[in-house]
Amino acid sequence: MNDSDPTSFIPTSHSYNGSECINATEHDRELGEFLKWLEDDIQSHPEKQIAVDSTLLARLDSLIGKLDVDINSPLLAEDE
Repeated sequence: MNDSDPTSFIPTSHSYNGSECINATEHDRELGEFLKWLEDDIQSHPEKQIAVDSTLLARLDSLIGKLDVDINSPLLAEDE
């Protein structure tokens, strides 16, 4: 393990949809960039934040509550 890189112990590739591989370090970098953007946006625009209350949860449940999603299944061509 490389002490200067905390992600050095992560395997170098992950399977994605069974056909593509992405470098774990690249994935971590992209996730880090997204999280930094999200943090900056939250700090810059706190007025955009909304509370997740029972009314919103009920609305979300009415829209997608009965939908089963398998995040490990590849998308169909018409869904991409």
